[in-house]
Amino acid sequence: MRRIGLVGLACWGLVALLYGQRLVRIDGEGLGRDITGGGYIHISPNSQVVVTDFFVTTTWKSHPAIWTVRDRWWYLKADGGLTRNPREAIWGYAGDVSYDGSVVLGTELYGDPRNPSSRRFRWRRGVGIEYLPLPRGALRASAWLISWDGGWVVGKAEFPCPPGPCHKTVRWSPTGQPEVIEGLGGDPSNISASGREIMDACIFTTQHAFWREGWGIRCARPGAYLGVAWDGRVAMGSAIFFDHDPPLGAPARWFPDEDRYEMLVPARGSATVPTFDGRLTVVTLRGEDEWEPPLLYLWEEGRGLTIDINAAYADLLRNNPAIGASISPDGRYLDLVLASGAVAILDRFGIQGDVDGDDCVDDADLLMVLFRFGRGYSPEDVNVDGIVDEQDLLMVLSRFGECRE
Repeated sequence: MRRIGLVGLACWGLVALLYGQRLVRIDGEGLGRDITGGGYIHISPNSQVVVTDFFVTTTWKSHPAIWTVRDRWWYLKADGGLTRNPREAIWGYAGDVSYDGSVVLGTELYGDPRNPSSRRFRWRRGVGIEYLPLPRGALRASAWLISWDGGWVVGKAEFPCPPGPCHKTVRWSPTGQPEVIEGLGGDPSNISASGREIMDACIFTTQHAFWREGWGIRCARPGAYLGVAWDGRVAMGSAIFFDHDPPLGAPARWFPDEDRYEMLVPARGSATVPTFDGRLTVVTLRGEDEWEPPLLYLWEEGRGLTIDINAAYADLLRNNPAIGASISPDGRYLDLVLASGAVAILDRFGIQGDVDGDDCVDDADLLMVLFRFGRGYSPEDVNVDGIVDEQDLLMVLSRFGECRE
């Protein structure tokens, strides 16, 4: 399989000469030294904004925070503003984020710090917090997923069901009204861009379920682990193909309207959500040894495996290879999980020297490098050698004035 991936590497080298690439590691800059740990990291669909929450020792609480390349980390304020002072920030956890990062989903904590209560919120930049109400009759609820425009929210609620509580999937409308979706198992894993398609679990089974507004529910075949794509037409992941000898859990896509499955690669592995046109995705292949690092490839419809990600970007990934990846809808960015546990965003077509990601190498990029001289890995570390120094400055100067069309 690695040899197949390297076939595309030779052609990829020519593209790299024209565009260059840029790797941005998500660090903790801007938050001070009072951070003891963070929660789950959520990257916006356009790969430009990151949200998570950090536990801060000065408040002894967790606070949702938002990151961009230019501004680094800021905490969220209840009034829709941003702050570097955790005492002014929301107390709680960050969840999902909208396409452009202007809407953040989360959980606010309040009351007794030793036994706090919680409530779901939708935070809008410059507007503030909107609380999402409990569905009628629910004991509690949580919100997990948000549509690209920040309007639709999906989560689950707990209801009193004899002999014990049961969970149901809930969708909140753009106006905040909750809707209980019967037939789903209360375990939503993906939402389409419009918020009108959901991947969940079929009730009373372990099978994945596809739901579409006004269309209904279809259960996936047993052994299929899938996530719905941006347009809601296809689900990507892995599925067991029993007609293979022996049965094989391979990267697959599922077309729910036709209930048709397609194996992407005849090998053990899975696929992530594809690009806008559905033609490009990341495929992860695994060997028989679970401890063996996975192989990450770009898969293109009609061509199969085209690029070995760690080989194609070896200069950027060096001694810290990617062990997980997904691709942005426009195909420009790869969201990476590195072997060290760090998260990074790789701009496949960016101009080397475009530090702030605005598609031009200009005064702003030059100043960002100058102001961070001596720092470690960061967007200003243009050549990704571990330090911002004169080499990075020279690389910005050498591309000064270039813009991506």
